[in-house]
Amino acid sequence: MLELFLLPPGGPLCLALLGLLLRLRRPRLGSALITTGLLAAWLLSTPQMAATLNRALAPPPVLSDEAIRESGAEAIVVLAGGLSVRAPEYGPIDLNAITLARLRYGARLQRLTGLPVLVSGGYRDHGREPSEAARMAAVLSEEYGVREVWTEDRSQNTRENAAYSAPMLAAQGVQRVLLVSHAAHLPRALEAFARAGVDAVPAPTQSFLWTPPPGVEATTEAADWLPQAGAAWEAWYASHELLGRLWYRLRAALTPAPEAAPSAT
Repeated sequence: MLELFLLPPGGPLCLALLGLLLRLRRPRLGSALITTGLLAAWLLSTPQMAATLNRALAPPPVLSDEAIRESGAEAIVVLAGGLSVRAPEYGPIDLNAITLARLRYGARLQRLTGLPVLVSGGYRDHGREPSEAARMAAVLSEEYGVREVWTEDRSQNTRENAAYSAPMLAAQGVQRVLLVSHAAHLPRALEAFARAGVDAVPAPTQSFLWTPPPGVEATTEAADWLPQAGAAWEAWYASHELLGRLWYRLRAALTPAPEAAPSAT
């Protein structure tokens, strides 16, 4: 809930609303808050600002097929990103677009390597089954033909993804994994898995940073400073990751790593 008041568009709009409430008693302060909030809401909806925030995350580069095969990984770990109740053609509860993108790439890695796949995610929509991991395993099996899938269905966040996956991987004798998530999310996920004692090779998907093809010069256009729906989502995601990274580092500095009990596959 706190994220709604900190991240765009809620954060900037709440700032502007606060300025509106203060404007009668503190005109200068109120006007400044309104201007700042509306300007921030505008900028955080533009491709230019979305790209700037995503560059600040320093996402890992995409792996080549050769790098994937030579990674030395013994398993693939795919992190969940949520569920959806807006695809009734697949049942009352399905995977959202974030999770499906990660799962598709995980399936591709599995075809290239033949490695087993661990899917991690314990969120349930209002407590209803299936969990993220259970639905991910079903999609991998039924739609991608992946047979060897391990499920970790207790985690509620990235830190728990790592803490609960680590003993499962150790029980299978796995020391190194290909870790699949959105490029912007992977730096935080890698920190969590390293803290849990897992040697993870980043396997990013869905990078929000556009790399021009050879011979094409990257230029900034006027449209890059105009609000766009896709850019607003990318800026929100990057802001979410920056805030999450800060919170995880503060928490890691103040508390020891959690102890996770082994989970059945």
